[in-house]
Amino acid sequence: MNKSYDEAINKILSANSIAIFSHINYDCDALGSLYGLGEYLKSLKKKVYLYIDSEISYPHTIIFNPKYISNNIEPFDLGIVVDVAPSSRLGKYENVILNHNNTIRLDHHLGNYHYTSIEIVENFASASEIILELICKMGNVPNKSVATYLYAGIISDTNNFTTDNATSKTLENGFKLLKYGAEKNIVVNVLYKTVFLKQEKMRGKVFSRVKVFDGDIAITYFTLKDLKKYQLKEADIKFSNEFINLDGINIACLIKERQHNQFSCSLRSKTGYAVNRIATANGGGGHEQASSCPLNGSLRKIKKRILQSIRQYR
Repeated sequence: MNKSYDEAINKILSANSIAIFSHINYDCDALGSLYGLGEYLKSLKKKVYLYIDSEISYPHTIIFNPKYISNNIEPFDLGIVVDVAPSSRLGKYENVILNHNNTIRLDHHLGNYHYTSIEIVENFASASEIILELICKMGNVPNKSVATYLYAGIISDTNNFTTDNATSKTLENGFKLLKYGAEKNIVVNVLYKTVFLKQEKMRGKVFSRVKVFDGDIAITYFTLKDLKKYQLKEADIKFSNEFINLDGINIACLIKERQHNQFSCSLRSKTGYAVNRIATANGGGGHEQASSCPLNGSLRKIKKRILQSIRQYR
């Protein structure tokens, strides 16, 4: 067994209380790995606390019940971080992890991030697959609830097994989870078949702003004002992956305003274009075809800076 897995399993088995954390501005892999690991550890009779610095919105609440999220930090023996690359993505819980001396990070984002006692980072398509790997290495299989959470995480981060990072191993893991009872229809209905008119109006607005540079770079954006106008949260935005599907586009960037003069650039690319180099150069990270980075400044300056970075590192 991999030494890191062996060490992590020993820490998990020896802990009585375990706090699990995932990233701000959640996606369903963050939730899938958070809830999946939490539910599994509860089956081992551990005291488990789940933390995420985000409000879970409908329809994700159909799968991920917000009542399981803890609001107040309780004393814990072991802290586990899932699907989080830089520690800043922990939001208000960053210092809780940085100041604890017994921590584990389970992640699929490759990069130079080291802030926990044990780091297990593997090149899977989703963090939820890392959780599945851990459970299997512990000699167990997920129950129906755990399988459903993890399945949601996998299809979220692979856009229902259609992205370049979805390998034969990814499909195999999805098949395993279905065998373990994952409720595929519920997950697919929530993630892909439930949309609201206000989301479609927002999609139209953001697509209307697309600007094409150098013939194959697409850049667009939305602001806090847009979210307020359409009564949406960032987690309601389900079209981040769609701009790369535009004909002739090899690199796409969706700029998201998170606070005044604070933005996140969501980068996507077609095969042969490694946007993680662009993200890393700007303090972010991720995968070759899907990465992100934070940038501060005015929207005009952010557009200019990300275009320059794309041109430099593409």
